[in-house]
Amino acid sequence: MPTRFGQLVIGAPGAGKTTYCEGMRQYLSALGRDVAIVNLDPANDNPPYEAAVDLADLVSLEVVMEEMNLGPNGKLTGSTVLP
Repeated sequence: MPTRFGQLVIGAPGAGKTTYCEGMRQYLSALGRDVAIVNLDPANDNPPYEAAVDLADLVSLEVVMEEMNLGPNGKLTGSTVLP
């Protein structure tokens, strides 16, 4: 069985997480490696890559804000604790 690797990329808004992930995707693809990106940021609604799994497909930030009476910052926290 081949060895598999993963990275968890975290950081503040605007830190360059999406840019880093796209750069790594391009680099690894150029090496002939399979790449699967899991987007855990439902606020990232237009990434330059196709995510294998996208939390935004499962959680609507607008619905979270409305149903939980949250503001723009609280919606991200609220969307991570949904049952």
